[in-house]
Amino acid sequence: MPMELLLHQLAGVGVSGLCFVAVCALVFWPLEELFESDGAARPKLKDLASLWFYQSFGLWLAAGIIYEIAFFLRQFLPQPWLLLVGRQPFWLQATAALLLAEVWVYVFHRLSHTLPSLWKFHRVHHTLVDMTWSATSRQHPVDFLLIIVGANLPAMLLGIDLKPIVFLVVLERIYTVLLHSNLNLEYGWFTQIIASPRLHRLHHTPKCGNQNYAGILSLLDVLGNTFQPPVTKEQASETHERLPAMAIVDELSHIPSLTVSLAESQSADSGTSQKM
Repeated sequence: MPMELLLHQLAGVGVSGLCFVAVCALVFWPLEELFESDGAARPKLKDLASLWFYQSFGLWLAAGIIYEIAFFLRQFLPQPWLLLVGRQPFWLQATAALLLAEVWVYVFHRLSHTLPSLWKFHRVHHTLVDMTWSATSRQHPVDFLLIIVGANLPAMLLGIDLKPIVFLVVLERIYTVLLHSNLNLEYGWFTQIIASPRLHRLHHTPKCGNQNYAGILSLLDVLGNTFQPPVTKEQASETHERLPAMAIVDELSHIPSLTVSLAESQSADSGTSQKM
């Protein structure tokens, strides 16, 4: 590939990320200021930079990985199957792509709160406690790539057309920003099917770190017995403020590596006290 063409493509990717950040800022920043002015957080430059990078070059890199893997594996699929999938209407392909992606997000997210090898990457995202749209992409690169590649690779492998997949990615990226925005928005009984910002805010509180794993389809939490009804912003804030240090330890104790570290820390503290 000529260097000039590569630079042109990279510039286009970068501009697409800037457009995404600009659209999100124009939509979600005024909404936070208008409806949650007392608790609205000012965007941090580092969070905005992460949002721009992951929604541009991060997606570009993930798309390359997905394409290479899918291109290699699809040669083993029967051609009649690929033709059959390709003839399906757009809405059906988009629905199938959404379901495949959401199942992966749920399973991977749940494992990320259970396995130390995954939690060490995912814990970066949980430094976000005070929700705001600009911090949506506060993630470790490994965590981001595993989520995006795993969510979209199955649809590519099955032969689903690129248009429904692109539509799904755009929808998922925008809705993810909504979920992390500081908006006291909830859908009533429909929240058991589609996740709301208030529902996801609860997941980011220390008291509820092991519930509400789903991305868009909270129905998966209901089916997986990990659904916890959303609370108001004030209740979530009170839960976070009143939660003592040892209660936070208990909430994270399901992660073996953290438990070991905490035990070692307590042992060291005990030894120091005895010496004194």
